[in-house]
Amino acid sequence: MPEKEYFYVGYYIDINGNYVLKIGTTNDLERRRKEHTRNYRKAKTNTLPPNAEFQYVWYKALSKYNTLRVEDRTRQQFIAEQIGKFVRNDRFLCETKPNFVNVTIRKTYQIAL
Repeated sequence: MPEKEYFYVGYYIDINGNYVLKIGTTNDLERRRKEHTRNYRKAKTNTLPPNAEFQYVWYKALSKYNTLRVEDRTRQQFIAEQIGKFVRNDRFLCETKPNFVNVTIRKTYQIAL
């Protein structure tokens, strides 16, 4: 059986109090969460405070091919919907936290933030 990958929606609050929404794919959610926490603490912009961590809001297991398709489609959708200002590494800088986002994978999931 092919190994599953995960498409995820997560967030963190940066040192300026901005809500930073992140989408991505991984085959190991816990490892990826720790990588995001470590890397965003060192980021030059939208830095994660030392006492905070990256958090997942939602994730879904899919095939590797589908996770990449869903990630690309969701990125374009969030940009078109102006969810926030798109910044490097599939992040969206939100001045105010959205109440929810929609992710479509066959059906549309409304994800409460």
